[in-house]
Amino acid sequence: GIWHSVRGARLAPTGSRMIGSLRAVQARSPVLGGQFAVWGGLFACCDCSLTALRQKEDPWNSIVSGAATGGILAARAGPRAMASAAVVGGVLLALIEGMGIMFNRMMAPPVPTKEDYERAMTQDPTAPPTSGGMNIMNSVFGGNAPPKDTAPPAAPSSDNFGMETTFSTESTNSDSQTDSSSQSQSSWFSFGSK
Repeated sequence: GIWHSVRGARLAPTGSRMIGSLRAVQARSPVLGGQFAVWGGLFACCDCSLTALRQKEDPWNSIVSGAATGGILAARAGPRAMASAAVVGGVLLALIEGMGIMFNRMMAPPVPTKEDYERAMTQDPTAPPTSGGMNIMNSVFGGNAPPKDTAPPAAPSSDNFGMETTFSTESTNSDSQTDSSSQSQSSWFSFGSK
């Protein structure tokens, strides 16, 4: 992009430097886009293959994938060019991964210690409960928790909870008592019918 625009402007005649710059970018951008797409696709294939083989997701996958991508793309130029492109690809990806790790460590908040929790007068959420679990109601209501119900709720009076389950689309319980043979023939779920 930028390199080709500067080069096009330098090589253009004096009165049409802007047009020369734009034409140079327009001529080279499909080639650059194609090269980047090939590099990205090959890198993704190598990275995913290494992740599947190693069963690990770590920076080494990206570094080795960068080296493999550089080497594969330079394979037509011979083994010497392939080796140097592999080294450049690996070093570039190592720099990128190293910068990413460094920024993650710089931006991450420090891990709180026990003294930090004591200063903040809060309990460590990863610590085991000390007395019957964490008393959530006291923390929500500030010590004025509503009284707890000690008795369980009453059970329903009937066994079928006032609902009837039938597996037939044509007959009900009262119909099935009168004609059990028609139920076994007309039921869509005949398992267990008498």
